[in-house]
Amino acid sequence: MRAIALVDLDDTLFQTLRKCPPDVPHDRLTPLGFTRDGDPLSYATPRQMRFIDWLAETTHMVPVTARSLDALHRARIPFAAAVCAHGGVVLDEAGEVDAQWADGIAAHAARHADELAVLAQAISAEANARGVAINAGVLTEGDMPLYTLAKHADADHEAMYAVVDAAVPSLPEGWTDHRNGNNVALMPPYLGKHHAVAHILPSLRARFPEATVIGIGDSITDAPFMGLCDFAMMPTRSQLAGDMFGAR
Repeated sequence: MRAIALVDLDDTLFQTLRKCPPDVPHDRLTPLGFTRDGDPLSYATPRQMRFIDWLAETTHMVPVTARSLDALHRARIPFAAAVCAHGGVVLDEAGEVDAQWADGIAAHAARHADELAVLAQAISAEANARGVAINAGVLTEGDMPLYTLAKHADADHEAMYAVVDAAVPSLPEGWTDHRNGNNVALMPPYLGKHHAVAHILPSLRARFPEATVIGIGDSITDAPFMGLCDFAMMPTRSQLAGDMFGAR
């Protein structure tokens, strides 16, 4: 094995139709992400498909995604081990939940449950007051409340950001405000992809001691886990590239 690829999914390997490049015909797009009803939701361009094939053939590929465990299983990509829910859940090489990691996250989650609920209620109240169609709640995995999530029913990210900014003018120290145009995730200090990657990297390096570790992602919140790797990659049409090169 020449390389280990720790790779984000949404807006890196595929994206919603709204975010697909306008010069790629719809019949050239491959659906890879699906709703619970089985309808296509996210698509890969031909170049992204070639990139996925290359990763699958030449690397030990580990998704590192904000997707919930359920949403991860609705993405048609090859994987065994994975990090999902912004690092709230880790799957081992057998595809089973890492119990040690889950126990640690559960202990943290119990201490922050009330704060997460208060944030969701504040966003919902502000959205109702403004007449904006926003769904706000606490994303959970099993019984674990992980982070507060807000989505606009019509994907109006400017209206969504305005509501969140008014409802939550500041976060407690150490919290993360993650925005990607599709949703806003407000995450407690213990949660983050980089924490989970730091947990799985030692065993990956022990298993493949000479393999190069490549971190691949699109968003500012991907940068910390990418920084734990030997090399980092990003799509040129991405939040990270825009922040670094003005190339959105």
